[in-house]
Amino acid sequence: LLEEYVKGLKQKKLIGSFCPGCGKVIVPPRNLCGRCHRIMDRRRIVSNRGTITCFIVTPPMEKGKLKVLGMDPVETGLIKEGEVVIPVFVKFDGSDSNTDTILLNADPKAVHIGMRVKVLWVKEPQGALSDFEGVEPV
Repeated sequence: LLEEYVKGLKQKKLIGSFCPGCGKVIVPPRNLCGRCHRIMDRRRIVSNRGTITCFIVTPPMEKGKLKVLGMDPVETGLIKEGEVVIPVFVKFDGSDSNTDTILLNADPKAVHIGMRVKVLWVKEPQGALSDFEGVEPV
């Protein structure tokens, strides 16, 4: 499943699993439907656009205040000191699930539930999870 999903990312496509029992489409794909417990062996391509269903704006990041997988994101250069991070859940058009990611290129004061967003892809996808950088406002 992960291989199929990553191949889709290389082509700038989001792939989900389709459940023949309840008709739900779940992104990223999985083998078993959490709703009706049927095997999900069919795939669907969903839109690169969606709607924010949940979000939080973090306080400004400071060196030494947070560890992610044992690393300080400010110290490693992943996040600039003073920058806020906006984790979001997005329901992509054509999907019945929420996907967690990061909102980029957005004014934290303008973020709201129902905000329309689109996937922000790397310039040259390599077939990796990192091809999908996050989402940004439409």
